[in-house]
Amino acid sequence: MKDGLENSFKEALNNFELPYDAQAWESLNKKLSAKKWYQATQIKWSAAFIIAIGIATYFILPTSNTHALKETENKPSTKETNSHISVKNDQTINSPSTKQHFVDQTTNSKGIDPVISTGYTPPVVVTELVPHSIPLSLDQMEVLGLTDKGIDESLPTPPYNRSLVEIDFKNRCQGETLQLEENKNYERLINYAGKEFHYTYNEPISLKLSEPGKVVLLANSGPYGQFEEFGSFDINPSPVLSMNTDRTITYEDGLPKITCQAESNESQISWHSTYVLNSTSGKNVEVFAFDKGYAIVEAQVKASNGCIAKEKEMIQIPSDYNLLAVNAFNPQSQDSRNSTFMPYALTIRQTPFRLIVLDPDNGGIVFETTDANNAWDGIDRRDGKLVPGNKAYIWKVVIQRPVQGEKGEYRGTIVRM
Repeated sequence: MKDGLENSFKEALNNFELPYDAQAWESLNKKLSAKKWYQATQIKWSAAFIIAIGIATYFILPTSNTHALKETENKPSTKETNSHISVKNDQTINSPSTKQHFVDQTTNSKGIDPVISTGYTPPVVVTELVPHSIPLSLDQMEVLGLTDKGIDESLPTPPYNRSLVEIDFKNRCQGETLQLEENKNYERLINYAGKEFHYTYNEPISLKLSEPGKVVLLANSGPYGQFEEFGSFDINPSPVLSMNTDRTITYEDGLPKITCQAESNESQISWHSTYVLNSTSGKNVEVFAFDKGYAIVEAQVKASNGCIAKEKEMIQIPSDYNLLAVNAFNPQSQDSRNSTFMPYALTIRQTPFRLIVLDPDNGGIVFETTDANNAWDGIDRRDGKLVPGNKAYIWKVVIQRPVQGEKGEYRGTIVRM
């Protein structure tokens, strides 16, 4: 009886339903819709904050998580769950540092195959999280995304570019000068004649090649900045040449000349000068010293190896050539060389000429001749009398066949003493 009553109450309570009130539900729905916007926003920010804390805890306290998960794994599972977790063969594991342990699903403790057993629930998969440390087998620089270039920004020295320097590596001759422009990218070394010449950045090269031998050029073009050879050439010996000049002017044939000599181990010697030479080859040449100034004379020889030797000298010419004429004479002198007037060069030169003497007062011709043996004795041809003494008369000589470099007309003054 008692049990029947209790069952009646239970059935009444279980089947009890409140009558549906549409107005009451509408009022409740309006209250729910009236929730403030900022309340929803606070909920979103709170959720984001909780997620951030979870992520930070995951990275900061990996050891604690691992320890807790290991303890969980070691404890026997006492409860079963209705959630079914399946892992496919091609499923990708995101973290390389995650280890997964699966409970053997082939048989249970009673030896029953779980696949064919009815009501069987697979065990929960336990995942062990390993701390985010870099495995020793991996390159830590590569994992961290770093390279040597990121640590050291210095770049290796580029290979030497010969196009930056205009140089021909053909053999050169003794006495030449090696000229190279400066280079901002490289230091350079030259090994020559048993010596090492160092040229730093932006320093031009100027080296006198005074000895025969080999020249080796190097630059710091190696991958680590070491010096490497980028070219070489030989220095051929130049021929032997010596030059000697007699600086005294001679007038053996009435012409002003300076003699130059040269000695060499080569047979062919060539000559060049700023003044006229009587020849351009041979061991001896003569310079015509007609004009006052400086004459530059150069001797040159060329060897069979193509090398050339040069020697030059500068000779001073103290005065202009004027036919060796004097500027005064005395008709009463007992010395025939001083008693008449005739430019001395005309007496020894084999050249036609015309000599005239003019009166400076009126330009009249006082004397005229084309014979070097017919010198002026001071007599004015206009009246046959001796010209007044201590008076300067003008003379002029016209050379009909002057030599090369010689002017065709000479002038001067002469005074009767």
